Amino acid sequence: MLLRTAYGYKTLGMPRLGLENNISNIDARVMQQFMMDNITPKKCLIVASGVKSHREYVDLVRERLGELHGVPEHEYTREKSVYIGGEYRTWTESPQTNISLVFESVPWKDKNTPAFYLMQTLIGSATAFSSGGPGKGMYCRAITNLMQQYDFVDSASAINSHFTDSGLFGMQIEGPGSHSAELMQVMLQELHRLREPIPEQELARCKNILKMNVLMALERQDDRLEEIARNFMTFGDLTFAQYCDRIDAITSEQINTAASAALSGKPTMLVTGGAINLVPTITDVARQLN
Repeated sequence: MLLRTAYGYKTLGMPRLGLENNISNIDARVMQQFMMDNITPKKCLIVASGVKSHREYVDLVRERLGELHGVPEHEYTREKSVYIGGEYRTWTESPQTNISLVFESVPWKDKNTPAFYLMQTLIGSATAFSSGGPGKGMYCRAITNLMQQYDFVDSASAINSHFTDSGLFGMQIEGPGSHSAELMQVMLQELHRLREPIPEQELARCKNILKMNVLMALERQDDRLEEIARNFMTFGDLTFAQYCDRIDAITSEQINTAASAALSGKPTMLVTGGAINLVPTITDVARQLN
């Protein structure tokens, strides 16, 4: 629902598994067109690890896949995602209010991508049932600034997603419906703090946590292989060896600049719960941040 509100009923706003009521519209022609657009030799990438003989591996691939007739390549340009923003509220029979607030950030290839990952780590994630664990840490802002300061905050976390031509950054917060307005207020305060200088000690700790998460995610050979494939398909090169260096190079000023640029844009807000009418409007949110 958050992506659909941010991008509408197309591109990134469409569900990955499609719409159930579209099943009756899928016929042989639609399937064939999809294959011609997406499953082509130039879009195919075959990777492997632990190969002792490269020649033997290549021969095996040719033996298994060489007889498959490749679909002829043709000019196909995927529609570029256009961020529109907006507000969506849906009532649920729950005493809790859940608010997600995001802004358009940057695509994968942007130089500020590491800065947004550091912002995500700075805010972290916290729930009423867990105040630690790998990647969260006792010192992330969701715990020290929100969970430990306000008894009406049941959970809070950063939202950070990057795509080929766009990205989203923001926060999610949940608490009792009677405190819906206060939940929005403290979340906006936390987002605004990203525009302020970050203490050196906090920034160093944040960088170490993020680098630890990256290295732990690449511990398994299968995960490294998948990252190699994703790197090559996204960037046309292998960049995962540079992750830690790029993290170390980010400064407080870069984070402040990236945060200010994102937060000055049009917001996307998703509100669910039983007291959704108590949450300020998206117009009020934009005015408070700017």
